Amino acid sequence: MSNEPSASGAPLFGPDRRRFFLVGAVAAAGLGTGIGLLSESNTRASVNRHGAAAPGTPAARSRYLQIVAHEDDDLLFMTPDLSESLRAGSAHLTVYLSAGESKAGVPPDTHDVNAYVAERETGLRTAYALMLGVRDRWRQETLTAGSLRLQSYSLVDRPDIRLVFMLLPDGRDPRASLSWHTLGKLWSAEGHPERCGWTQAPEGSPYRRCLSREDVLTALTDLIQSFRPTVVRAQDTAPDERYSADHPDHIAAARFAGEAVRRYVARHPDRLVLQVNYRDYNIRNLAVNLSEADNKFKQRVFAAYSAHDYRINAENPHWDAYEARMVYRWPRGTGFTATDTVYAVGGGRLVAWRRTGGRWSAPRFLGDPGGPLAPAVATAGPVVLGLRSDTGEIVAYDQRGWRSLGRPDPAKIRNQAGTPVAVVDGSGMVAAFVRNGRGGVSARFLGASGWSHAWTDLPGIDLKQVASPQPKKKKHLRYGDVQDGLAAVVTDGGLIELFAATRSQILWWRQRAQGKPLVFAGALPVAGAIAPLSAEQADGRIRVLFREPWTARTLTISRQVAAKLWDSPAVVSAARGLDGEPPVTGRPPRVQLVGVPAPLPGGGELCALGADGRLHVASRSGGTKVAWRAIGR
Repeated sequence: MSNEPSASGAPLFGPDRRRFFLVGAVAAAGLGTGIGLLSESNTRASVNRHGAAAPGTPAARSRYLQIVAHEDDDLLFMTPDLSESLRAGSAHLTVYLSAGESKAGVPPDTHDVNAYVAERETGLRTAYALMLGVRDRWRQETLTAGSLRLQSYSLVDRPDIRLVFMLLPDGRDPRASLSWHTLGKLWSAEGHPERCGWTQAPEGSPYRRCLSREDVLTALTDLIQSFRPTVVRAQDTAPDERYSADHPDHIAAARFAGEAVRRYVARHPDRLVLQVNYRDYNIRNLAVNLSEADNKFKQRVFAAYSAHDYRINAENPHWDAYEARMVYRWPRGTGFTATDTVYAVGGGRLVAWRRTGGRWSAPRFLGDPGGPLAPAVATAGPVVLGLRSDTGEIVAYDQRGWRSLGRPDPAKIRNQAGTPVAVVDGSGMVAAFVRNGRGGVSARFLGASGWSHAWTDLPGIDLKQVASPQPKKKKHLRYGDVQDGLAAVVTDGGLIELFAATRSQILWWRQRAQGKPLVFAGALPVAGAIAPLSAEQADGRIRVLFREPWTARTLTISRQVAAKLWDSPAVVSAARGLDGEPPVTGRPPRVQLVGVPAPLPGGGELCALGADGRLHVASRSGGTKVAWRAIGR
């Protein structure tokens, strides 16, 4: 590899969304030397020889920022999303908060700590070049963000691809000035500006300094300000406590990322930033959900990195488990559309596009829910439901504004709830469902007299099915196994049916009468399912779509609405899907997406959130030739 140093303090430069949505490596073109200097002019050239996106294309409009803790977190937990959006030709900036040195050089280990940090960075550059299919040649630069000078590398053949290293100590380094868990201690240091952690850099290095919480946040916000991402990828702010424990650095990095995005959006409320959060260590407790081809490519990419990391395969036996999976912390699902309205979450706030007289408005932010929202929302009748990602509260928005529906869990269960789903039955009652932190399903109902008094648990779930491997200091050690990604459908008779996947089966609830609670109807005759699910009624049949564990095939199981017995599962060859999202049918737009398409009520139009930060809509009346159009400039 060749490094070509440039002048210190150089300015910054200037999402294929998946197997079924990939356009291909499109188009090339001239990026300026400052972030945000992409030309929007049209060009005849669709690609250049290095695969950069052509100006004016959706891929050029899509700009991805990854903020992670360590130098392998993006490769292990955000891929294949990362590799596919790179190949689509979009600009990428990845920020690594920790130097990742761990216990290198701590006796009895004899490795040189600074050499190990440099080797991990080399491995990353090699892996990124492999994913892009370009030469492994990088230009080393020093960037200024806030008051910090940051180490940075940009690809010579693709200068819109940049890696930035903040070099804070790894959480497992006992030599750090704050001892263990520097990132977590800085996150918790709000109101203590004097607390700082020295970076892992040699004495005399321009990157050697003591960073405070505000230093980190200001630098991240400044990077966002300069880069102007349309999509921000981060880790898990509230890992699922039912399964393997996460690294404290992952959690702190995710929280720093979320706060930096919120600060940026507060300055620029007109800019829509879509956020995607990924589960980390605990994905190894879930079924394999990547195809064989994706798994093999991810293994190849990680091998290119791990050739430069002596600790791989020495301390953690789970590398192959991470390579076979990629799971969203909060799947978006298909519940974000309402009559003539589409909802999304941008920078933790609710945003809406509204259609009037056949014309769509620009996106508009809808008040303050009191704290940041998780990326997924659900609409039903007059309300929109979301999850406060900082507290685990379910919040509701209607014409009167925001209100809290409280947490579906007792105080001893922390911020563990999933995102809600909601439907309206034939009586007009709104039913809201959420996977609670105890591994079950909780429900609340909105009728003529208002919301029901409290969240109630649906029957039929064994809440002692999962023995958590989390530290035994927790009192609540056994849980149910329901996964995020519930699916609800209303029959032609106005009755609700609800489906939830565990790691071994699909559970089923149904209404016996409109306006009444749901009863447990049993488990579907399937050998297992990968959440999230999708469900629909068509032609007098209820269909549940799910992905098969280990094969990643899309299957469907169905029955006549009036029947109780289900047919055998069948393969759906024409289904569209995203790893971590529910399978859907229909023709997607030829652009990078965040989430899957969903129909407007009535089925006349399909809607999708583009990684370019725009709403994409299409008429469903065009047969196989669906013409998608983007809303906004």
